[in-house]
Amino acid sequence: DYEKAITSILHVLAPYDSNQQFPVWGFGAKYGGVVRHCFQCGPEAEVHGTEGIINAYHQTFKSGLIMSGPTVFDEVLQKAAAKAQASQNEAAAQGKQAYTVLLILTDGAVSDPGATARVLQQIGTAPLSVVIVGVGSADFTTMQFLDDASPSHLDIAQFVPFNQYRDSSVSLSAQTLNEIPDQLVNYFQRNSIQPLPPVVRADEDIVVEEEEAEIDLSLDFGDDGEIVVAAGGTDQGGAW
Repeated sequence: DYEKAITSILHVLAPYDSNQQFPVWGFGAKYGGVVRHCFQCGPEAEVHGTEGIINAYHQTFKSGLIMSGPTVFDEVLQKAAAKAQASQNEAAAQGKQAYTVLLILTDGAVSDPGATARVLQQIGTAPLSVVIVGVGSADFTTMQFLDDASPSHLDIAQFVPFNQYRDSSVSLSAQTLNEIPDQLVNYFQRNSIQPLPPVVRADEDIVVEEEEAEIDLSLDFGDDGEIVVAAGGTDQGGAW
């Protein structure tokens, strides 16, 4: 279910990323007897595309980590908010803009909904949207509470029950993207950041590949039942 959820959700979100480079973090795992609530998955700080994310996911289970409760992703939220703000600051210095979407997949409800809700409020001013995807059949009632916990102008989180939409790509896309546009616009308006001018490409930047030559064939059946070219193409002994 995790791999299907990763692939399905990224099919919706990944096209909006310009370089297809993604950091992959995990939470809720024990290593060396210590439960870690934020750790890097795989050897690379960022991976390329959906395949890179799946590979990082696989490598995590080869590293000696053992999945463990409690379910706490507060540190992941804080790290994502800091990275999102740093990305926007760097982009602004170059006359560009950046906005981050954090995708969290979990097979269980958070252990302390109140604490997580407070973290979401604390990071609510960051250029960040948080999409929380519930995988499996656990009781995710508290996750919906997190979706609705923040004041409306700082609500950066939404919850998507994957099993409910797994068989409909249209519904899954709609649910995943449901709140992100308003959250993005809210951030830039709140910070008085005007949209950048539209990107205009010159004619010489547009590459048109040559079309393959078309071959018109007129086929017929010969006396022996074989298909033969009646006109067009190249005759190689009559039979094709």
